[in-house]
Amino acid sequence: MIWIDIVEAFLVEAKWFHKNYVPSPEEYLANGVTTGGTYMALVHAFFLMGQNVTNETAAMMEPYPNLFSVSGKILRLWDDLGTAEEEQERGDVASSIQCYTNEKGFSSEKEAREHIRNLISSSWLELNGELVSPTAALPLSIVKASLNVGRTAQVVYEHGDDENASCVAENVQALIYTPIG
Repeated sequence: MIWIDIVEAFLVEAKWFHKNYVPSPEEYLANGVTTGGTYMALVHAFFLMGQNVTNETAAMMEPYPNLFSVSGKILRLWDDLGTAEEEQERGDVASSIQCYTNEKGFSSEKEAREHIRNLISSSWLELNGELVSPTAALPLSIVKASLNVGRTAQVVYEHGDDENASCVAENVQALIYTPIG
């Protein structure tokens, strides 16, 4: 099912692009979490890790757990903050920045970016709530993986923007090859 979902989500983006349509932020994020690959990665990770995979936990993958949705939202929003300008120059569909600017009537991109940073902060609160939820019956390994999707997005994109995006390769090299001290 996940493969069908991601292909359908990319088709939605293609239709938006073809029609020059700027979706509502809600439409964009619902689709963008899927095209961002979060569901794809986490569902596959769940089965590949193989910890506590039972009929009951496998059934929890459809519909996707809210834990996956919230971490995917964090990823999508950080990605948009980090790559929106480059993607617009390439001619991609509208990002969350354009969607929120269009809907909220922000006077500047800076204002929209600040709104998105606030959304990310509230999404972290929601994700943390999901993590401590007593109803979360997912195996700990996939809960941690979901949390790490959001963490990774933040590390990759937080200190950059379109002109000054942090480079993953540089960070990895610094961690491995740069002496401490």
